[in-house]
Amino acid sequence: MRRSTIATGLVLAGLAGLIFFEASRLTFGSIRVPRTGFFPSILAILLLFFSIALLVQTRRQPDSESREEPIKSDAWIRISATLATMLGFALVLETLGFLLSTFIVMLLLLRAIEPQKWSRVIALALVIALVSYFLFAWLLNVPLPAGILEI
Repeated sequence: MRRSTIATGLVLAGLAGLIFFEASRLTFGSIRVPRTGFFPSILAILLLFFSIALLVQTRRQPDSESREEPIKSDAWIRISATLATMLGFALVLETLGFLLSTFIVMLLLLRAIEPQKWSRVIALALVIALVSYFLFAWLLNVPLPAGILEI
């Protein structure tokens, strides 16, 4: 497991370098007036920092102290279902719109991935969809797909 953690740290460091290289082609701006390259550059630096921290932590840990356990088969099913749900969200976002798509995704994630009571699932999915819509559409003025509800 130690080798896989080191490999993960190296892959993430390489990805951070690639992201930073691509972001350097964009204008950076400043903290007061960020431009298109500001956030990708900052995120690339953070990713590089955390991947180096992972590598240092892994190198300091003795081989016998490895606490990693293999992922069980039911966990793989949940991971796959979550990824499939997120892919489905991306595919239906334009058609159904942000509000309805978010509600359905949260409904699926809260009920299918980690089963809970229907009343709680519906209430949480509705609150999350409405709060995220309010945050992005009204406070941040992000244009969101209206979809079939035309909201």
